[in-house]
Amino acid sequence: MVTGSGERRFHDQISWLMFLFSIFVIWVHSYNVDLFSGGAQDGIWSLADRIENFVSVGLGQIAVPGFFLLSSYLFFRNFSWDKLVGKWKSRVFSVLIPYVVWNLIYYLGYMAASRFLAIRSVVGRDIIPFSVQEIWRAVSQYAYAPIFWYLYQLIFLIIVSPMIYALVKNRAVGLFWIVGLVFAVHLHLDMRHPNTDALLYYSVAAYFAVHRRGLVERSMEEEAAGWNADHGTKEKKAAPEDKDGNTAGVIPAHVRRRCFAEGLAGVMISVFCYRRMMAPEAAVLWTCFYRMAVPMTCWAFACGVRLPKIRPWMRQSMFLYAIHFIVVRFVNKGTAVVTRSLAGTTTAAGISLVVYFLLPAIAVIASYILAKFLVRFLPGVWRVLSGGRKLEG
Repeated sequence: MVTGSGERRFHDQISWLMFLFSIFVIWVHSYNVDLFSGGAQDGIWSLADRIENFVSVGLGQIAVPGFFLLSSYLFFRNFSWDKLVGKWKSRVFSVLIPYVVWNLIYYLGYMAASRFLAIRSVVGRDIIPFSVQEIWRAVSQYAYAPIFWYLYQLIFLIIVSPMIYALVKNRAVGLFWIVGLVFAVHLHLDMRHPNTDALLYYSVAAYFAVHRRGLVERSMEEEAAGWNADHGTKEKKAAPEDKDGNTAGVIPAHVRRRCFAEGLAGVMISVFCYRRMMAPEAAVLWTCFYRMAVPMTCWAFACGVRLPKIRPWMRQSMFLYAIHFIVVRFVNKGTAVVTRSLAGTTTAAGISLVVYFLLPAIAVIASYILAKFLVRFLPGVWRVLSGGRKLEG
């Protein structure tokens, strides 16, 4: 069990990966070739389409499975039955309430925007009615904020977490459950509440949290042990930190080598699964394996390096996830309108790619500026919209 600086490093690594996956999510929704190409599909536009599709699909689509894996591991880490109610309560404030509020915000925003002809083409909606039925549809079906399908699924996974824990608590039964889910995904035996693939990701991480925590977190433990051994310290205590809050020079060489080897193996597995996934008429199971392998590979590599200190603008998580779609949509469509006379040209292709790759930075900056404003002037609103998360560590 990690303690002291190891525990801090564990949570910082979680924050780093959450931020990385957030960037991938932004790229998923940043595809813009259709807006700038003017219908052209050959030459430079074919290349631009392949580039954006590779980043958005090949990398971006691993983000949500990564979120499921991390969320599940955090839920079941140190889990016991007496902690269930407390974990449920915390998720009400960190997941359920933000989900409801953000869906209402999107609905009200679309409803208002649909009444202004000047921006109706940007939001892409006809006039939206204001009614109880539409409000219910907005919340129960995330009708005006499709990006929240992830939180919708996560809510159901949290609800069934006692069942998942009861199944994975026993090693043999847990493995049988996971194998059963693998076959269910392969046979397209899908459920909606929650989806079978989401249940697979969540269950795998739960199994690791319950039975293989030492494997997942051993680099943090060995880091502390290595520092103690190097400095003749018998008792565990926090290693010294540099000015940025990083523990200085404490990752033993054998830990770095092992993490690199595990990461390299993960890369090979990920590439194999990706190639199988992209083959004609490929089984959907290869997609699931690929989307699990990449986040696990990221974790393995991160365990063997000293990650820079996590910054406040990297801690936005929920808020960034919720607001990025608005930023991406308006920047993409606004730029396309301004450069309409260049549509279909090589210059337009260059602009589309530059905008595409800059959108994560633009979204992070815009989100952070608004987040800082809310933290300072409307802290209560910030707590609701962010699910109680803090910008400062």
